[in-house]
Amino acid sequence: MVSQNDAAPTGVVEAKRALRQRMRAMRRELPDRPVRSARITDRLVMLDAFVTAQRVLAYDSIVGEVETAALVAWCAANDIETAMPEDDVDASWPDVIVVPGTAFTVDGARLGQGGGWYDRFLPDRRPGVAVIGLAFSIQIVDELPTERHDVQLDTVVTEDAVHHRNGVAPSQAT
Repeated sequence: MVSQNDAAPTGVVEAKRALRQRMRAMRRELPDRPVRSARITDRLVMLDAFVTAQRVLAYDSIVGEVETAALVAWCAANDIETAMPEDDVDASWPDVIVVPGTAFTVDGARLGQGGGWYDRFLPDRRPGVAVIGLAFSIQIVDELPTERHDVQLDTVVTEDAVHHRNGVAPSQAT
C-alpha cells in the first residue's frame, strides 16, 4: 500500500497510526532488545559510511527502540563527534545520520513516530550524507503507506542484515 500524495488522505493517516501501534507493541515484547541492539551496533559501525564519519547525528533511544547508548559510547571512544536531534544541529553538520523508526522496508522506506522531525530535517542534509535506519528484524515489512514528504533512507541495519536501497551501499552510489 504505497501511496505518494501531497496531502495525507484519511486512509493513509489511519494506516500509519495502526501500523505504529502494532509495531510499538511488537518491539516492546522483544525480551532481548539489548542483545539485538548490540548486534545492530556491531553491524552499523562496520559500514563504510560510518567508518569514515567524523560527525554522527544519532538519537537517544526510547523504550522499545534499538538502543543507542553503546553506539554513542563507541563514537566517543573513536573520536567521532555525536549530536542528537534535541541539540538543534544544522543539517549540514553530520557525515552520517542514524534514525529510529517504527517500521521499515528493505529499500529504505520508513515509518517514523509521527512527529515529522526527520522528514523536515533530512531534505536539508549535505549531498552524500548517509541516512541509516536502525531496526529490529521484526520491524521490516514488505510495504509501507507513504506520503510525498517521507524521506527514503540509504540503508537499514537490523540484527540479521544490512539492507541498502536498491542493493547499493551509499559509498558505492556515486
